[in-house]
Amino acid sequence: MKLNKSLTDMVAVLGLTVIFGLIATHWELSEHIFEYSHLHESMQLDEWTLSLLVLSIGLAWFSWRRSTEANIEIQERIRSQARVQELLRHNSDLAQRLFTAQEDERRSLARELHDEMGQTCTAIRTEATVLGMGKMDAVGVGECAKRIAQSAQQLSEITRHMLQQLRPFVLDSMGLAEALSALCQQWQTSSGVTCQCEVDALPDTLTDYLCVTVYRLVQEALTNVARHANATRAEVKLQVSKTGEMWLSIQDNGHGTRHTDAFQHGFGLLGMQERVASLKGEFNWHSQPQQGVRIHIKLPMELA
Repeated sequence: MKLNKSLTDMVAVLGLTVIFGLIATHWELSEHIFEYSHLHESMQLDEWTLSLLVLSIGLAWFSWRRSTEANIEIQERIRSQARVQELLRHNSDLAQRLFTAQEDERRSLARELHDEMGQTCTAIRTEATVLGMGKMDAVGVGECAKRIAQSAQQLSEITRHMLQQLRPFVLDSMGLAEALSALCQQWQTSSGVTCQCEVDALPDTLTDYLCVTVYRLVQEALTNVARHANATRAEVKLQVSKTGEMWLSIQDNGHGTRHTDAFQHGFGLLGMQERVASLKGEFNWHSQPQQGVRIHIKLPMELA
């Protein structure tokens, strides 16, 4: 389409040039112009011919410059639109993954409610029914009460675990620093991987959203280590700079992975990126095969 239009314009320009040349030849315009300029020599009209030629060349150069700049702007706009489309695809994929993760979490909670809490409540109700019948001796009553206490303890542990999935309540009772230490210790016990946690003294003005974000970032990173890294050691460091920035780093000595594999086959890193972006922070991820994974995150506390 553009090529045909350019050819049409070129033919039009050449056609007008030929027509003007024929008219000028027929009417001998150059001779008339020369005679007219010679009669008005005092006004130096004959010198304006070359000036008009220079003006024409200048206008042609100006047109070429504007055309070049327009082409550059068009190419930049095309690249920007391609980038926007890529971001839209990324956001669409992320939204789909978020909905999937949300449904998986709901399914897990529903299964735990049905299987664990349902069975435990049924056991307590059964034992209470047997006690209400009044046909047991003192030893039987004691054994039944013991089983009810065990079921109640199990129910309490299930409830605590479900609350931990919904909201890290240790942040409210212990604060971010102690909550991270407890998380690392609990993860070390459950995974069997050594985990070292170093946290600087934190100010008391940290917002709840920032604390929850940092906690979830560490939780997700350690989950990835346990699932994929095959590591024997992990390190978590949280530092506060004098310029009002929080630096979080998580690294392990596992087998590592390639950048494309990590972002294509797992939702963890994408979710971490979005959490960091919500606080206008910076997320950097480095890994090479057999060299572990290093995650460095910068979070501006004043924007939290």
